[in-house]
Amino acid sequence: MGLKEAVDAWDSASGAEKPIRFASAETVRWLEWGFQSYFRILLGLTFALFGAAILAGRLVAGWLGWAAVLAGLFYVVIGVDVGYSGLASGLQDALGIAFLVVVLAFAFGVLATGMRERGQHPA
Repeated sequence: MGLKEAVDAWDSASGAEKPIRFASAETVRWLEWGFQSYFRILLGLTFALFGAAILAGRLVAGWLGWAAVLAGLFYVVIGVDVGYSGLASGLQDALGIAFLVVVLAFAFGVLATGMRERGQHPA
């Protein structure tokens, strides 16, 4: 919302005010990139640490831990790329699809493990 308003202000500005409004819109866009990069890196680290905890705990299948670690690494790389190239790049597109596939496999694995454990223990 903030970027749209900054761009609208730049569009409606005239004369000497136009470069100032452009700089404001550009600043808002860079802040968006920074926040997106920070969020993606932290989410990736969360996945990786969660996967490491799964591997260390050995309560569920090891491939679930490796899937979470892999998803985390993908998302950290995406976050770093967002910081360098903005929100649109070929690397983000490719790794984004790989991240979604790995997270989907992880989610189904957790679901299957939970269903299997539920069936083994009486309520």
